Amino acid sequence: MNPCPRVSIIMNCRNCEEFLQEALDSVYAQTFPDWEVIFFDNLSTDGSAGIARDCDERLHYLRGEQPLSLGAARNQALSAAKGEFIAFLDCDDLWLPEKLARQLALFDADPTTEFVYGNYYVLKKAAGAWQRKLRLRGKQPEGEVFAAFLRHYPVNLQTVMVRRRALDRLDEWFDPVLNLSEEYDLFMRLLFSSNARYLEEPLACYRVHEKMCSIRQIERYPDENAYILEKLKQLKPDFISCFHSEISYLEGKIGYWRARAKMYQGDRRGARECLRTYAAKGGVFSLLYLLTYFPLWIWRKLSVI
Repeated sequence: MNPCPRVSIIMNCRNCEEFLQEALDSVYAQTFPDWEVIFFDNLSTDGSAGIARDCDERLHYLRGEQPLSLGAARNQALSAAKGEFIAFLDCDDLWLPEKLARQLALFDADPTTEFVYGNYYVLKKAAGAWQRKLRLRGKQPEGEVFAAFLRHYPVNLQTVMVRRRALDRLDEWFDPVLNLSEEYDLFMRLLFSSNARYLEEPLACYRVHEKMCSIRQIERYPDENAYILEKLKQLKPDFISCFHSEISYLEGKIGYWRARAKMYQGDRRGARECLRTYAAKGGVFSLLYLLTYFPLWIWRKLSVI
């Protein structure tokens, strides 16, 4: 085993035995072989530990001593990584076999590249079987993407690879306060001073299911993103004037996320109150406001922005 593998793969786990073996199999199926897995077990009580420990010496199993937020747990794994490049895989998702090889080819072609992301499939269960659908359509932003990502953030964690040196320039890695949007906070701070490259071919499969934290804790999502926006405003003194229109749109999206949580709780009036300020500006937020008068299944189908 290489003591300093080229890629460190960060996997964080809490009770993931249902999908874990499939996720690990997708790592071991990679066509690029020089990697390590840093597997941080956040006090799982199911069979996850046994599945991870059955792997070979390329997987380094770590276990916490007390429950941690996802941001803090990711930092525990990242601090043990030795690779020149860092990739991420959650335990209910999986990679396609060429994922690492294709991203490394971009890094090798341009030593200044520090962040690569790509397209992905969304996995959802229908009629008892997992169906996959390509998530991103058309060309996605490359180069200086920060402003574009304030308005529309197309990055899925499973598709990301970063140079370790870019992470080490930051004052903070993952914010331990965060449990749902910790990667958005980290990547946006990184991309404020780094360029991005995009791969149009799908690199991963992102599984959507009722047990995932982003569904079970949906009401926390807008609060975390509002907190992150306030952090981003501190990146430079004239941040608000430089990104005024992007901030305005993001604030509207945070209102939409608050409305979404209310809709899922059956509180349509509360959802409308979350959107009222932004609906007055017209456009998509006006449409979202009107959709709160329709049944939840219509909201789910038409309200994604």
